[in-house]
Amino acid sequence: KTVFGDRCFLGNENHVAAGLRAGTFVGLRTWVPTLPEEEGGSLFGNPAMRFRRPAAGEGALEGSCCQKLWHHLSTSVVDLFLWRPLHGVMTGLAFVLGRLAFPVYSGSWWPLQFLGEVAIFAAVNVLTWLLVPVGFSNLIYNDRMPLSAPYYSTVITRWFSVNKIRRVFKKPFRTAGSPWDAVVMRLIGVHVGRRFFSPNEDVMIDPPFGRLGDDVTVDYDGQIRQHSFEDDMLKWGPFQIGDGTVVGPAAMVAMSECASDVFLLRGSVTWKGQVLERGTYEGAPAAPVDEEFQGVIA
Repeated sequence: KTVFGDRCFLGNENHVAAGLRAGTFVGLRTWVPTLPEEEGGSLFGNPAMRFRRPAAGEGALEGSCCQKLWHHLSTSVVDLFLWRPLHGVMTGLAFVLGRLAFPVYSGSWWPLQFLGEVAIFAAVNVLTWLLVPVGFSNLIYNDRMPLSAPYYSTVITRWFSVNKIRRVFKKPFRTAGSPWDAVVMRLIGVHVGRRFFSPNEDVMIDPPFGRLGDDVTVDYDGQIRQHSFEDDMLKWGPFQIGDGTVVGPAAMVAMSECASDVFLLRGSVTWKGQVLERGTYEGAPAAPVDEEFQGVIA
């Protein structure tokens, strides 16, 4: 049986086998195979290692009644019952426009009329994507936002809303692995250099704060994360990924910076605030590998 004590914090994508003591902090992608011996510890890595972290600051204070009311209204009503119906309305609008343009298919022209109606659906889909998850989302969620915000602030509700919007209004075309991928990433706020490549969709978590140099490659299931969410405070970068950096399969650069020509090996995860100098790194937390291994990779 797995039992969790009070006041525990778990980051994303953890594996906790036996439970946690009260007040335990578990960082991103951490494996905890056994029940920790002490309460209130901080764990990170694979397998988990203990570390010290500062006490919670003022950001952990409770929000006001109005802040809580808007937070729950936004996350439990607006995000659940507005965006999907709006997406359905846009699909219905495309149908209405198609019927107005071609109320009846004629005998010899029906193939062109059919293609015209398909083009209307495609145009409405692209226009909706440009207006809602690109235009509107960039208006309420951009790199001019505070880099630190308490849980019940409107910064958090806007962040939640944009994440929901972009899950509902998906890209009308697949760009991963193509030269168009960087163009789309720039549209949603990522600063991308030349010759970026990744076979993945949604490589960048927190797009407005992404800063990628030239010739950056993110392999299958790799990600670059720009935020931490702990002690009821959301904190963003931006953090710079240098030229020629390669993020290996299932690896993650988490709130860290990379110099030029960094190679993060498969499944590795960086410390928050870590600065990776030129070289090859492996593990969770990521650490430099020996010179022999670097020579093999090169």
